[in-house]
Amino acid sequence: MSYNSKSTFDELKWVIHIRKTLEEEFEEEDGELSVTIFNVPKLLMASDPDSYVPQQVAIGPYHYWRPELYEMQSYKLAATKRFLKSLQTLKLDNLVDQLTKLEQRVRACYHKYLDLNGETMVWMMIVDASFLLELLQIYAIQE
Repeated sequence: MSYNSKSTFDELKWVIHIRKTLEEEFEEEDGELSVTIFNVPKLLMASDPDSYVPQQVAIGPYHYWRPELYEMQSYKLAATKRFLKSLQTLKLDNLVDQLTKLEQRVRACYHKYLDLNGETMVWMMIVDASFLLELLQIYAIQE
């Protein structure tokens, strides 16, 4: 399979990302961040795709833009609005700034290159985290 480098892969963006990643000094206790979010191996995926592909909601960048999961985006945004409203001491701009500082550390956790700009990544984290926090809160109340 051949790829048209102009339409599917931005070499300059890749070089900038690699340079930034290699120049970034992570302030971890052990000095290194390890990859913790992997793609499912193709053999496993082929054997039972429904077990490895989200059916209701996408969390994180791997499945975020799948059309069949995008319907849940309105629920995630509503949860984000409620979460942000409940944060009386933390302003949205401050949250964005703090997560922007963590962007490279978050990217380093992923096994594959994430072709997202930093701002998209940060907003994705805010929306997904807000949704998950509300989901956990609802679950805790029901228990």
